[in-house]
Amino acid sequence: MQTFDTVGAHVLADFWGCQFEKLDDADLLMNSLRQAAKSANMTILGEESYKFSPQGFTGLLLLSESHISIHTYPERGYAAIDVYTCGGGMTQKAIDFLKDVLKPSRIHEMSVRRGIPDTEFKDQAS
Repeated sequence: MQTFDTVGAHVLADFWGCQFEKLDDADLLMNSLRQAAKSANMTILGEESYKFSPQGFTGLLLLSESHISIHTYPERGYAAIDVYTCGGGMTQKAIDFLKDVLKPSRIHEMSVRRGIPDTEFKDQAS
């Protein structure tokens, strides 16, 4: 098994109570992802998006640090947001920027530490 000495920060955020119009606006959402990355000093390498019919959106930024994605369900006022950066990065700044744009009434966030060195696990025999 290979040993990794990097640690990544991965934030998963559920935004509830967002406005339908914002969650269905592809231009607003992609621009917001770009600005969120910029606010967190992340480097955008590429992007992909898809506008669903009759509503909904998926957007992804490929970053040199990893990725940011959003999946929206306007009919439910819900957005699923994922920000992962290798080496820790400033994931929370990106999440906070998107909070300011989408103004959810309820938020559930989960932070996950990724790439934990092998030495931190005990007896992980396979």
